[in-house]
Amino acid sequence: MTRYLLVGTGRLSRHLQHYLAMESIAFELWDRSSAERFESMLARAGSVVVLISDDAIEPFLERHATGDRPTWIHCSGSLTTPLADCAHPLMLFGDELYDDATYRRIPFVTERGRRSFPELFPGLANPHREVDPGLKGLYHALCTMGGNLSTLLWMKVFEEAESRLGLDRELFYPYLEQVTSNLMVSRDPLTGPLARGDERTVAGHLAALAGDPFEGVYRAFVAAYVAERAARVR
Repeated sequence: MTRYLLVGTGRLSRHLQHYLAMESIAFELWDRSSAERFESMLARAGSVVVLISDDAIEPFLERHATGDRPTWIHCSGSLTTPLADCAHPLMLFGDELYDDATYRRIPFVTERGRRSFPELFPGLANPHREVDPGLKGLYHALCTMGGNLSTLLWMKVFEEAESRLGLDRELFYPYLEQVTSNLMVSRDPLTGPLARGDERTVAGHLAALAGDPFEGVYRAFVAAYVAERAARVR
């Protein structure tokens, strides 16, 4: 079994440490505060997983990734580099750690033409797919729209509901759960004024949001939806 050296102590590192430990896969951890020199730990590693910020990955690899051994792995969804293979976990990682069943369900996306997920993590049985390296920018943009941008929208909903309407955020939880469920089970999940083509209601929403930074967000979503729908009709 490969012995892993994990570089970095951020959220993803904490989750991967927890997962590997639950799966009884050997690993060591290094960051800049470690007492042992990186080169000493590197000599013991079969694979090195670089779990630092995207902008820092390539400079780190350029300093350290020389020769054919060990295997170098990064987990960035957007970065493509000849210096390391990629295994991007398609999941959100917050402060709370997950149970083993949740970790085992996480899909990993690797780059077509490079080492596969079973080659990089032979001790893990996660679902996995490949993507063309030239399309990783699009892949990660979609991930960010689905995860980060939708989260910003719901943060806005909760904040405004509590601060301006006097409504507890919990009141919106069933609605949020149904939105998620519809997205998962239907190819046509959109409901509400956009789906109905109710222009007067949409105009009223924009008037209510006048002066709010999210007015422009709403307008952009409407414009994007109209353009996408028109493109499908052609």
